[in-house]
Amino acid sequence: MSENQRTLENLLIDEQKMNKEILHDLLENYIRIGKQSGDLIPQEGFRGLTAKNQTLIVLLSQRARFELDMVESEWMSPGEISSQSGINKNTVYPTVRELANEGLLDSEDGSYRVPSHGIDRVREFIEDGETDE
Repeated sequence: MSENQRTLENLLIDEQKMNKEILHDLLENYIRIGKQSGDLIPQEGFRGLTAKNQTLIVLLSQRARFELDMVESEWMSPGEISSQSGINKNTVYPTVRELANEGLLDSEDGSYRVPSHGIDRVREFIEDGETDE
């Protein structure tokens, strides 16, 4: 067999490692996570984002906290998103519904998350419209 021969194994990736790298790169300019408390600590870049992008950053942060074993679930209710981010609850509710309708979020029993298969799409969404102009 030649080195250049194509095999199905060439298609395999470590998606958990890839997702962690994408999460880090996406979140580092916008948010920090309290080491002891696990609370989200918005950075200056977070404040200039649209409500949609802020909501996505919070949900990606929840996923990161889940990966770090800091929370039991990657799902968040609109109330939790509001309390962790400072985004007005009246803004969060329509925002998460809109993001779910756009296919960027999964929705279940009034809670939301960014699905694994959607992390790259969310990254593109955030990068395409970073600031609230």
